[in-house]
Amino acid sequence: MSPTRRLVEDGPADGQLVKFHFEQIGPIDVADLELGDLTIIAGRNNTGKTYLVYTMYGFLRSWTSNWRRPLADRLLRRLSDFLSSEVGSQLSIDRKEIERLRHRTMGQAASRFSESISPIFSSPPSAFADARLSVELATSLPSDGKCFLLARSGEFRVAAQYREEAVELELVWCATSAASRHGVAASLALNVALPDVPTPFVLSAERFGIALFYKELDFTKSRLVEMLQQIDDRNVRPGRTPLLVVDRIASRYALPVKDNVDFTRNIENVLHQESDFVEDKLHEQVKALMSGYYASTNGVIRFKSKARKRRAFDIPLHIASSSARGLSDLYFYLRHVASRNDMLFVDEPETHLDTANQVLFAHLLSRLVKAGLKVLVSTHSDYLIKEINNLVMLDGLRRSGGLDARNMGYGANDGIGSERIRAYVAEKNTLTACAVDRYGIDAPVFDETIDRINRVSTELAAAVADTE
Repeated sequence: MSPTRRLVEDGPADGQLVKFHFEQIGPIDVADLELGDLTIIAGRNNTGKTYLVYTMYGFLRSWTSNWRRPLADRLLRRLSDFLSSEVGSQLSIDRKEIERLRHRTMGQAASRFSESISPIFSSPPSAFADARLSVELATSLPSDGKCFLLARSGEFRVAAQYREEAVELELVWCATSAASRHGVAASLALNVALPDVPTPFVLSAERFGIALFYKELDFTKSRLVEMLQQIDDRNVRPGRTPLLVVDRIASRYALPVKDNVDFTRNIENVLHQESDFVEDKLHEQVKALMSGYYASTNGVIRFKSKARKRRAFDIPLHIASSSARGLSDLYFYLRHVASRNDMLFVDEPETHLDTANQVLFAHLLSRLVKAGLKVLVSTHSDYLIKEINNLVMLDGLRRSGGLDARNMGYGANDGIGSERIRAYVAEKNTLTACAVDRYGIDAPVFDETIDRINRVSTELAAAVADTE
């Protein structure tokens, strides 16, 4: 279990930006991307958007296993000794040492990940033989005076403060055993040096079908177990173990799809939890979007309408609309699981949403970001982009003059600052960064198509009028 990180005074950090460099990943030859609070990858079909989403998700997903090896042993020994010292003891760590640790940890973690990209896509290694990913933090350590408290229930509490030349640690309390002290020291080092590397959650483009087949997968798995139990080892050819059957079936899906299936299977077990955003009522935004809500009873997910009496319905999710199926995991995630150090990946959020709901989903994205989630979406929806641009302009007008936009259909929490957005167009086997200013995102990939349709429509209408 990772330690909790509670802010003290005005918080620890200026937000950290992460830069990714991609080489030979799917249709992408070479590309660079810097994460913002809201990151958008737009583009036409088959331009590599999903490849990039899955790669970034896979890296962050594997982060907990890849960051440990690069950590400096000398620093870990110092932290382990610090944890075994008396309450009130202090430790000063030079900022330059931490900066070197940050650079080495991110670089080596990305290098290790590059060696195993193919399993993310459930593809043979040859398909990603030349794939490379490099990752770096685009911002330095938090500024002088920022404070935070690291704690793990029943084990330790450490107060930390960033200074101009060093990071100062004070041991508030510790009951960690000698056997586990090295692992705790590693977690402490990670949180001091790389506090804002987010935990990922993904909504893959295949999420719409999961409600239809996850029960069938469970049935298939049970039947396989029964079959394997009936196999006599003497009848198995050398090198052909029964477990290979399971491995081949389990490896059929890309990692994000597997994780979506596992999350849906596990929903019954998270219903007792509350996310960090319960009080923000972000899940209520999904409820408003769908005019309904979700529940899970005895392992069956159901979709229920907000309406009552004759218009009310309560149906199994697998017979609900595709839009309802596609947002079920988001509802449960925001209500029961989401943490403020998470990053939400949404592949094609507009799929199966009508244009009005695409606009409302843009509102939800801005509210997620303002509540503290980092969000990355891949999209080919001009409605989504245009409404985000409206929200950028709305935010700027409110800052400058207190604009009341209720008559335009906006609430008090709508709007997003342009400085929080990074946007890209996937095209020509790379990513092109979009300008983001007070008017929003300049995404010509959509503007050109819309301009062409409008021009042709005008010409055709004129031609029709000439025939009268």
